[in-house]
Amino acid sequence: MELRHLRYFVAVAEDLHYGRAAARLHLTQPALSQQIKVFERELGVELFARDRRGVALTGAGTALLPAAKDVLARADAAVELARRHGTGEAGRLVVSLTRSAPREVVTEFVEPFRAVHPAVDVRVTSGFTARDEERLRERSLDAAFVRMLDDPRDDLDSLTVGDEPVVAAVPTGDPLARKRRLRRADVTGRPLVWWPREHGPRMWDRMLDEVFGEGVRPEIAHSEPEEEHMLYAVAQGRGISFVTEGKAATLHVPGVAVRRFADPVPTVPITLAWSRDNPNPALRRFVAHISDRVGLPAASSGA
Repeated sequence: MELRHLRYFVAVAEDLHYGRAAARLHLTQPALSQQIKVFERELGVELFARDRRGVALTGAGTALLPAAKDVLARADAAVELARRHGTGEAGRLVVSLTRSAPREVVTEFVEPFRAVHPAVDVRVTSGFTARDEERLRERSLDAAFVRMLDDPRDDLDSLTVGDEPVVAAVPTGDPLARKRRLRRADVTGRPLVWWPREHGPRMWDRMLDEVFGEGVRPEIAHSEPEEEHMLYAVAQGRGISFVTEGKAATLHVPGVAVRRFADPVPTVPITLAWSRDNPNPALRRFVAHISDRVGLPAASSGA
């Protein structure tokens, strides 16, 4: 049985007129009549009673009509589902946020995409930049908001979506806590609580360059894997530290004062990265959505 025969049958059953049904189906009346006869022979029953007064459904035709409509509706839904997945209007998208990314990344970029594309299942996770680059290449991630790509080979593309200020975290009893704004000279020479460079080498270098000057490296007195642990170490007097402004807003550690810098304010970028060869249609829509919001075309990661 072919779906087209069901469509022909339903059209005639609804109109009970071969001419009107043929016009709706863009067929000639003889062609439609012939196809209905082919369908009836295949089923071994008559679906329509024909006489000089017109066309009427037989008992078999009456029984078949609701089932035929259901089959066609399911077929149409399946075709539409495949089309929506193929064009990225539906599907699944896995997006990671670097651990230092502010929650505004979700509200400014991810949530608006969800609102426009409710049939796309967007799953948000988090991770370190270096690991997220591996996950992009492994295709366990579709996109990642990172600071800076550590291994910007030609297989990854990226788009800078914003910059975020860097702030200092100092013990509340430190003289720096009494200052409203800090300058580079205020933090130079102070022991630093910092994070492992392997979590994101380029970001590690960029933050220190922004705060101390290019190539200047302070004494790292203590290392912690995450910002919250870094701030607890600051509260214990192990040194000072630096975090992004958005991250500082989510961390309130007793004994730690957060201070902004005077101009020129050190900043670090927020970058969307994805695998150039990822075939996920929802990813293409997501990248286009982000590009539109920042008003820039997607750029190669090697740029």
